[in-house]
Amino acid sequence: MTADRGTHSRAPQMRLSGIEKLYRQSGLFGWQLRGRGREALRPGLQDPWRGDATRGGDILAFRIDPSNDDESFASFAWLRDLRAEGSIEARSRVRDLISDWIDANQTWRLPDWRPDLMGARLAMLAMNYGWYGDSADEAFQARLAHNVEMQIRCLAMDWRRMTTTDGQIGALRGIALAEAALGSDAARIEALQDMLAGKLALAIHPDGGHVSRMPDRHITLMRQLVEFRMATSLAGVDGTATGDAITRMGGVARMWRHGDGRIAHFNGGGRISAETVEETMLRAGVRGKAVQQAPYTGFLRVGSGRTVIIMDAGDPVPGGQGASAGDGHHNDGVIRGFGTLGFEMSVGPTQLVVNSGQMMADPTLRRVMCSTAAHSTLGLDNQNSSSPRENRYAGIAGVEVGEAPGGILAIGSHDGFERSHGILHHRKLYLKTGGANLRGSDHLEYTGAPGEIPNLAIVRFHLHPKVTAASLANGSVLMKIRGSRTGWTFKADGAVTEIDNSVYFEDGVRQASQQIILKSVISDIRTTGAHEIRWAFSRSTE
Repeated sequence: MTADRGTHSRAPQMRLSGIEKLYRQSGLFGWQLRGRGREALRPGLQDPWRGDATRGGDILAFRIDPSNDDESFASFAWLRDLRAEGSIEARSRVRDLISDWIDANQTWRLPDWRPDLMGARLAMLAMNYGWYGDSADEAFQARLAHNVEMQIRCLAMDWRRMTTTDGQIGALRGIALAEAALGSDAARIEALQDMLAGKLALAIHPDGGHVSRMPDRHITLMRQLVEFRMATSLAGVDGTATGDAITRMGGVARMWRHGDGRIAHFNGGGRISAETVEETMLRAGVRGKAVQQAPYTGFLRVGSGRTVIIMDAGDPVPGGQGASAGDGHHNDGVIRGFGTLGFEMSVGPTQLVVNSGQMMADPTLRRVMCSTAAHSTLGLDNQNSSSPRENRYAGIAGVEVGEAPGGILAIGSHDGFERSHGILHHRKLYLKTGGANLRGSDHLEYTGAPGEIPNLAIVRFHLHPKVTAASLANGSVLMKIRGSRTGWTFKADGAVTEIDNSVYFEDGVRQASQQIILKSVISDIRTTGAHEIRWAFSRSTE
């Protein structure tokens, strides 16, 4: 699955009154959109992203009709699939579908003229024109150029109406690509790049991470910036500013990558494939080592040998806030993950410890998958470490990462349970040099603050579906990785160890998995003042 397909049903809507909608359906608005009458697009752009040739073949054979889905048809995502099929017949089918869409959209209507769909459509039309349009007859070229100009004028009026910064950036990239393809002068593209720069300051942190802290959104935005940079190149504009943003984002993307190429499953990740991530990094031209810490985005990466640990060490972004178009916050109502101080662990191309992942469309399932229990971290009494309903969000403190005797140490604390239970959570991760041993501790500290008397501390380690776990007589857990002769052993102290079922989402597919659960009764912590749970993953060859 690509980073773009299937996202439009949840795309942010623009602000538009009922009276404005009525006006836009009038002939007067159509007259307002008329352009300068440029004759044809230029073929200088080349779509950097792969399509699905099998799906393209199904469209060509009429087994799939793109027009059956209004939003998918309006985004023109199908164009890339037909280009991947690559035949002369596919090229002809694209022209027919474009003509059909133009026929059906002589006047403004929703959803087809929604800004997010217009931005995606203009990008598709411009980047693939050299394949489908350059060899078309002059009548098609002129009609398409006229329609593209109308869309540019409409989007130029509407892109600021988008309710999120991400939506506005997607619209700007569509305008830039279409303007470049129509041969606009450098001044126009420079002006668009200046607008983009202002929005990027709201959308990404100084360390390059997306302000939502959502890896999937991060990759999607990177892809749009790669496309925008293509527009500057075609127009002969210095794209250094956009390139710098891509480079910074690439450093964080590398930090999130496991050995199998996948992005970590924090904050609902899991829809973007390893192939899409690799394609993005390649086209972005990102090279160099992954950063160890993204202090603004709030993640750590610890690695030695073939073992990689990626840890969530940042404040959660409140749902319904964070990247709105006006203040740099996401006003999208999405509940993000409450997995503060959670981590993922991979060994070479195999993931071992994971988070469940996947931003679900169903609100109930989304709440479940975003819960603390769906992450490899500690929870108290089945409560989340952050609660939007209670306006309670975990605040991170004391985050450090660096060399320690014989290995690398990462530490962090959060106060998400202080208001609810008077408890601070401190986590330490120590990876031994060579990567064969990960030792951790979860230390709970009673601060004296009022709140519920805590009863049960639960630490969860969700395992990848390729990992099978079994309890041993001595209380430890033996883990076998499918296709590998190397096993891992888990031991814990200060808690009772159990194995239970879990679930893991990847590419939209639900997979059965297991989880290791540590349970510790801490009802006396107000007397003892603290409780510590220690645990370790050790590699073996048995």
